[in-house]
Amino acid sequence: MKCNLLVLGAGESGVSAALLAQEKGYRPFVSDSGTIRPEMKAVLTKAAVPYEEGGHQLPYLKDTEEVIKSPGIPDSAEVVRRCEALGLPILSEIEFAARYTTPKQLISITGSNGKTTTTTLIDLALRAAGVQSVACGNIGDSLAREVMEGGADVYTMELSSFQLDHMYRTHSHIALLLNITPDHLDRYDHQLINYARAKWRVFQNQGAGDYAIINADDPHIAELQQEAPLQAEFVKTFSTRNPKASAYFDGQLIHFEGGVTYDYTQFLLKGQHNAENIMAVGLALQAYGVDIDRQEVRKCLSTFGGVRHRTQLVGTWHGVTFINDSKGTNLDATAHALGAMPDAKTVLLLGGTDKGNDYSLIFDLVKSKAKALIFLTLDTDKLHRSFDCLALPTTVAHSMAEAFEQITALDLSEGDVVLLSPACASFDLFKNYEDRGDQFIDAFETLS
Repeated sequence: MKCNLLVLGAGESGVSAALLAQEKGYRPFVSDSGTIRPEMKAVLTKAAVPYEEGGHQLPYLKDTEEVIKSPGIPDSAEVVRRCEALGLPILSEIEFAARYTTPKQLISITGSNGKTTTTTLIDLALRAAGVQSVACGNIGDSLAREVMEGGADVYTMELSSFQLDHMYRTHSHIALLLNITPDHLDRYDHQLINYARAKWRVFQNQGAGDYAIINADDPHIAELQQEAPLQAEFVKTFSTRNPKASAYFDGQLIHFEGGVTYDYTQFLLKGQHNAENIMAVGLALQAYGVDIDRQEVRKCLSTFGGVRHRTQLVGTWHGVTFINDSKGTNLDATAHALGAMPDAKTVLLLGGTDKGNDYSLIFDLVKSKAKALIFLTLDTDKLHRSFDCLALPTTVAHSMAEAFEQITALDLSEGDVVLLSPACASFDLFKNYEDRGDQFIDAFETLS
């Protein structure tokens, strides 16, 4: 049997896309340059979906009509260029799965930071209000899997820039852009504007009756709005500076248009960045038609304690607090986390797979907040060049266990903080940021 749909990558999104494609009458073929995980092989075998691993031989390429590319595969990959040279349409799994939804079912959230918290809260609050929502995309299961399972009123999707890159016709009734800070620049020719334009794609195809929700304080978003004005009928803004925004945080209260006010001092989430997330959540809920003054919604938002690996309080050891911010994979996220720490009391675990970081952007924060640095990475040259002039106690660890040996050897005092907020991707030493954070938690639990 000849295959007419090529799926590149056999992870969750790729395998789910192949199964959905088969269900819709396509003949998919899955190709992965690495070793496919046994559980994914079992799924493909059971469904009789042909696959290859360890390279891209692509035996059915001449019969292929479309390509679904997993987000982890860069556009510069040889296999992608091969497909492009043949003029084959290259889609993301989201773009493919969204064909089998309606715009009214899609709430899409993107941004450099806060995506997971915001997506999780919108999903939880919708369900608290009686809406059948599922959180998917860059968190939870893939959209393709959720579409196959069915039963959802709305798909609340976290979207990365990599997923947005190959989305063309997807139309979200409600779309949010939280912020733009330098991230993944290694995938965007080290040009922030290229990365920002990828984020802006979340608003494509919007029009009458749709909602675009943006951070009014973000200069990069303002620049994009000038370059490619939003087409959504309703543009809602949130701000910590402009009281006339659709949602405004004055440092204590969050004011929403329509007269609803939240006392943010009573929320478990802390920090201005999380207040911005709450504003975005409230505006999205209002756009969907949810009364954000309902007791169930207020309780859901105010009692939410945060997401694992996002400035997660792990515990205290001899008066020293350990915080897991493994999801802090860019400089802005690390700046938010470090900025909330006490002066000169933080042991900062930093480093990993660099994304083109300019560490001078957090130099002053590190200078004022850190008492010691641990470079948790294989490649330390750039980190040493950036921070050695601070003359802080600095060590290098090639594993989490080694990092904790160094932590316990430091002269720590009550009130000190150990913060894992690497400002980098995790792939040099760990499977992913979750693995890095889990190892941090496990290492803490072994402390006596």
